Amino acid sequence: MGITNFPHGISSFGMPVLPGGDLNISTGNVFFVDSGATNASDGNPGTVVRPLATIDAGVALCAANNGDQIIVMPGHSEDPLTSIAMDVAGVWIRGLGWGASRPTVTFGAAAATLAMSAASCRVSNLVFDLGIVAATVTDAITITADHCIVEHCETLPHASSQFTNLLTATDSQFVSLLRNRFRGLDAASGTSGVVVDGCDDLVMIGNEISGHFTEHALDNTTPTSADEILRATIMHNVIRNYSATVGDLCIEMDAAATGILAYNVLAGGLAFASNVDYGDLACIQNYLTDAVDVTAIVSPTTPAA
Repeated sequence: MGITNFPHGISSFGMPVLPGGDLNISTGNVFFVDSGATNASDGNPGTVVRPLATIDAGVALCAANNGDQIIVMPGHSEDPLTSIAMDVAGVWIRGLGWGASRPTVTFGAAAATLAMSAASCRVSNLVFDLGIVAATVTDAITITADHCIVEHCETLPHASSQFTNLLTATDSQFVSLLRNRFRGLDAASGTSGVVVDGCDDLVMIGNEISGHFTEHALDNTTPTSADEILRATIMHNVIRNYSATVGDLCIEMDAAATGILAYNVLAGGLAFASNVDYGDLACIQNYLTDAVDVTAIVSPTTPAA
């Protein structure tokens, strides 16, 4: 079998295969971002040997709904003072590496965020940190478009800075949050962990949401808005709010929210049932604890008829 040339410097025998932990096949353009390369520059074409310096520059080179991917190399680090704008539909930002070698975005301004404003965008395996430039950054990730995916990403707790919310999705249908670690400080952290308002057909599977939140760890209750989530699937998540202040819940869903809440592990600092408001979700085998060093029990406690 002959060599297949792939855009921007990749060649393989037969079907083009991209780097990563699974089989990834694409006919779109591929751009590389690597701050560790000595010749990294946003004026480069984004090839392996002439990579870009920032993720935002990679998005600017992409074409809408073309299957384009931005490969962010292990060890990449950037400190944007403005938002990374995913404003081109159908783009996939893919971080390579594991542990401390994962690509890291350290926001240095209060309004900076990874803004997923175009449909069908995807972000994988990025770490979001907080520098010492700003005491508070509004969100690590914001989603305002349909069919977006965030997977295997992580927010790191910081000793002196905080995210107001770790992720906020607003009026976006078919959003998927898969196997992420959204973590704030155990004490005096942010407002909410993950905010999902008006996100019908939301899928949340395998995430960790933890921190000291003055609102809720999983928050679907923005005041005065039509924010209920319909047909949600929320399964196999670990969700904790360390706050013991009345009204600071582990899960707070709108009264009209519907869907399935199944096999989640929950912890809060209030009296047992006060930690959760499930709205109209159907609950299956969720375990809740209100204290340390005691075992959780099924919540809600009232069995089906």
